[in-house]
Amino acid sequence: MSLGAGAIVTIAIVEDQREVREGLTYLLGLDGRVRVIGGFDAAEGLLDWMAGAEKRDEPDIVLMDIHLPGMDGIEATRVLRSARPNMVVLILTVFEEPDTILAAFRAGARGYLLKNTRPEALLDQVLSALDDGSPISPTVARRLLDELRRDADEGASADYGLTAREREVLRDIVDGLTYKELAEKHHIAGSTAKKHMLHIYQKLNVSSKAEIVRKALSEHLV
Repeated sequence: MSLGAGAIVTIAIVEDQREVREGLTYLLGLDGRVRVIGGFDAAEGLLDWMAGAEKRDEPDIVLMDIHLPGMDGIEATRVLRSARPNMVVLILTVFEEPDTILAAFRAGARGYLLKNTRPEALLDQVLSALDDGSPISPTVARRLLDELRRDADEGASADYGLTAREREVLRDIVDGLTYKELAEKHHIAGSTAKKHMLHIYQKLNVSSKAEIVRKALSEHLV
């Protein structure tokens, strides 16, 4: 899913702490590309609102906390994605446990972000979900990598015809770097970084960063 030039990204926030919810609404609203159209202190509130919303009122992205009163954020993600398979749900939480991270992705979350992320970085990660696959906070990526490395079977590396530069970029993706950080590290244009990423997606036959991480580790590509 991607939006055309000049389009406004609409966001709904599910967060039980009022000050956090209002803070996110304020910070995200500072960017002219974003409009927060709903804030909810429970998942049930979002689901009820979505059930009665006209299609034009549905958000492009839902930011979902995990620890909520009533239905938790992972179950809410599963319910929401079942009803609306194209809905982009991003987990925004303080939890970094591998089991929780994997459960969120299994439920259909597109990305997993931490609340302590710098505001400007958080905004970039949220917006990237519309055309960049699955944003994952770097510390979350490291936790996930450690877990997957622990479970990875021993064996020879698979070969997908990756070039030396693509393998370098793949290693950086696994380490949680963004397009911007990739471009800066390798002294290349952002468009070139995206091209490398696209080639890697195609060669590995994956559609998200979470899949790239799993495949890279389980098949010893990095």
